[in-house]
Amino acid sequence: MSIREVRKVRREVRKVRREERQDRRGERSERRRRSPEVARQELLDAAERVFIEFAPDQVGLKEIAREAGVSHALITHYFGTYTGLIEATLERRLTSLRETMIARLGEAGVLQKPEELLAILFATFEDPIHLRLMKWMVSNERPNAMHALALQHHGVQIVARQIALALRPQATAEMIETVEHTLMTAVAAALGYAISKYALAGAAGKQVGLALDHSIRLTLAGMVRSYLTEQLGEMPPPQA
Repeated sequence: MSIREVRKVRREVRKVRREERQDRRGERSERRRRSPEVARQELLDAAERVFIEFAPDQVGLKEIAREAGVSHALITHYFGTYTGLIEATLERRLTSLRETMIARLGEAGVLQKPEELLAILFATFEDPIHLRLMKWMVSNERPNAMHALALQHHGVQIVARQIALALRPQATAEMIETVEHTLMTAVAAALGYAISKYALAGAAGKQVGLALDHSIRLTLAGMVRSYLTEQLGEMPPPQA
């Protein structure tokens, strides 16, 4: 290769590197222009993408930062610690669950089919990300954190009140509390089934699958309907 050709190659290399530096500066500039809330949501999005494949105790800040294309420092700036990031990821999912339930309650006739509301719970708890986060919280003995998240948003209380008012426009405090306890029981059952379905199915000599999931959901819906009917009086009849 001649000297002229070598110089040409070097010029091209310098040009490419200069363009790469400009691209990186542009990307940093874009990040700086994002609002704190947008940046925070993007970090949570990156965490969820990682948790699709890995449990929280199999990865750490390094993997989340790599997925988000940022430094560790930015994550700790927004969430404090890796644990804080995990809790914030779960908190966002719980908030989404509450909002989905409330929106579903606004649809006509939904209380005639309690299994449809329970289907939302079952689908949420069987989502691999949600299930991994919940298992992590339990296995790492963080009940206080879960309690704090729940107190912060009052998800069960809000949804139970919506259900009670839909059943009886003049619902009393006692009636709302009955619905709260029923909903808490249903949530516990759905989560317990999601976590231990393979052990439960094996103990009953059953095969895990969609048919069993559907049967368990219908059974729980029937139990919920029977209990509320016993406690509150006649419920809307189920539709075919």
